[in-house]
Amino acid sequence: MSSSTTSPTRTDSAPVERTHERSTALAVRRWCLIVAPVLAGLFATVGAIADPAVGLDGKALWELYAANPEPLQFKSLGFHWAYAFWMAPALLIAPYVRGRGAWLANVTAFVGFAGMTTLPGLLFIDWYDSAIGQVYGAGGNEAVNDVMEGMWGLPVFVLPGIVGLLLSLPLTALTLWRAGLARWWALVPALAGMAAFMLSGVTWWGCALTTVCFTGFAVVLARSTRQDSPAIR
Repeated sequence: MSSSTTSPTRTDSAPVERTHERSTALAVRRWCLIVAPVLAGLFATVGAIADPAVGLDGKALWELYAANPEPLQFKSLGFHWAYAFWMAPALLIAPYVRGRGAWLANVTAFVGFAGMTTLPGLLFIDWYDSAIGQVYGAGGNEAVNDVMEGMWGLPVFVLPGIVGLLLSLPLTALTLWRAGLARWWALVPALAGMAAFMLSGVTWWGCALTTVCFTGFAVVLARSTRQDSPAIR
């Protein structure tokens, strides 16, 4: 008597599924990098439109913040996310840089990290300014501001955020250029967007121009991170 055993056919699709999952995850990460500067410009535009005290400071600003808490909150949330997305590319570009430019990518990522963990959070002070003004008037804001100006840790806290705002995107462009992933003119849309933002006094039209320029930088990021780019290996 003979017996025959049949082994079930093994169809191991796990490697294929894992490869697909990895490919999808990397694609999502890449698109987060690409859209970040565009979102930065859009959120900045929202914040500038909602800002009840554009171009003002001191007593005039505090009075308007106290009188307009609703639009102020849109302003603060808009700029919070604008600054976060503004500096995100400095962190997200690092995995694409191997070999030449890797150390510059490390510096870029650190600057982006320092900026992202500092500047967006500073927008929370707008809620305090508005609440203090509503309860105690502009005199209360002035008194609190005078006390805070005497604290040495405040400028130390603020400095990394300013550095991140000024250097994150230019360093991202320079890192791509150093790695051979982009031309030197990748700096142009980044610097142009920053110039529009700052020279306009952070007005809505300046932020709209920033969005246009940063969209150009997003195109640079898209082209630099394609899988067929000769420097990605």
